[in-house]
Amino acid sequence: MVHFLKLQSISILLAVLLLVNIQLLANSGRLYLIMGNIYMMVITASGLVSLVLFTRVIIKRVRQLATSTWNLSLYVLWIPYLALFTYVWTRVIPAPSEAAWPGPAVGLVIIALTFTFPLYVFIVHMIARSKQRTT
Repeated sequence: MVHFLKLQSISILLAVLLLVNIQLLANSGRLYLIMGNIYMMVITASGLVSLVLFTRVIIKRVRQLATSTWNLSLYVLWIPYLALFTYVWTRVIPAPSEAAWPGPAVGLVIIALTFTFPLYVFIVHMIARSKQRTT
C-alpha cells in the first residue's frame, strides 16, 4: 500500500509539472497584458525553473521506490491527474472572454508538449534508476 501511495504522489508531481507549463503557455496572452514585452522571458524562466525543481524532487522520490514492475505505471498514471487538475483549474480561474483564449499555434505546442511528456518521464525514471544503489 505504501508503494502504491508513493507512485500516486509521483504521478501527482508529474501532472502538476505539466499543468504549470501548459498553463504558462495557455495564459501567455494574459501575461502579455500584465507584463508587457518581458512576458516571454518570464514564461521561459518560470518553465525552466519548475522543470528543474520538479525533476530533482521526482528523481529523489523515484529513488525511494522499491524495484517493481508497477513502477512502469508512472508512464500513464499522470494522465488522469492532469485531466482532473486542468478541469479544476478551468473552473476555478475561467477565461474572462474569448480574447483571452490561446491561439491555435499555442494549442499545437501544448499538444506536442503533452505527447512528448512520456519521453521526459522515461528519461527521469532512467536517471533515477541509474543513481540508485545496487545490492
